[in-house]
Amino acid sequence: MGRSGGGSGRSGGGFGGRSSGGFSGGGRSSGGSFSRGFGFSTGPRFHFGPSYYGGYGSGCGCGGGLTTLIIIFIIYIFISFYEGCATNGCISSNNSGVDRSTKVREKLDGVVTKSDWYEDQVGWVSSEKVLIEGLEDFYKETGAQPYVLLIKYSDDFWNGSNLNIKEADKYLNDIYDKKFEDEGHFIFAYFQCANDSKQEMEGEFRYLSGNSVDTIMDNEAIDIFWGYFKANYYNTSLTLEEMISNTFTKTANNIMQNPNEGSNLPMVLSIILISILLIVVIVALVNKNKKNKSETAEKVEKPVDIIVEDNKDEENK
Repeated sequence: MGRSGGGSGRSGGGFGGRSSGGFSGGGRSSGGSFSRGFGFSTGPRFHFGPSYYGGYGSGCGCGGGLTTLIIIFIIYIFISFYEGCATNGCISSNNSGVDRSTKVREKLDGVVTKSDWYEDQVGWVSSEKVLIEGLEDFYKETGAQPYVLLIKYSDDFWNGSNLNIKEADKYLNDIYDKKFEDEGHFIFAYFQCANDSKQEMEGEFRYLSGNSVDTIMDNEAIDIFWGYFKANYYNTSLTLEEMISNTFTKTANNIMQNPNEGSNLPMVLSIILISILLIVVIVALVNKNKKNKSETAEKVEKPVDIIVEDNKDEENK
């Protein structure tokens, strides 16, 4: 039944109707304080204040000060909205460049017989707690249980520098049949290559999902999963455990979120409408203020003009 594996561009054949796919990132350095990968920011930073918009009360008397305050207030609303959406996922994509899920998925119920969370054949897992936290998050949200498998190098899986996909997926399917009696597990495996190390990972990642998991990890969800994984994979400040754990947590939060909830369109339209109304009111108030000043000036000038004319008439007489 296979589907696209994502990062490597291969299609996973799967066994017994199970879906599979893979990712080969070409090596990474993990767990250091110095990152040579891609940097990710939390979004644009905005700065505002009197130095940008002029001193309060300048220009048009109190109208200018009011205008400045309202503009700053509107900007503050937009910034708060943007940051809130970036945090809660109500915008179409996030700072990892991963799209928001467009489908409604039902959590699996009673499908999984809980098992161990991982098997480390290569001895690279040093923080079990960090790794399992993300796997538990995924299980609680989706009802599908991840199983991380770090597989020691073997000639059975590699043809030189190329992973034998057929043999790799057959091995994962055999592991599945031996370890699990349900179809609710999602195996995420790393195949160690020759001369590989935790610091320079150059092997390949593969997944194999049980039949029941396909309702959760459909094509879109798999793309989302690989999107987060690639971002974490190239963020080399993360440890191996953080990379995998963070991927599962973020994937679960994204794919199990109702796309109709937290839609930002009504809020955006409301903010735009309110902003337009505020601008109209400000302009009207400023114009009214100017008009009142003009009328007051005319009233003051007219009596003076009349007095001057009367004096001239008396002199002529």
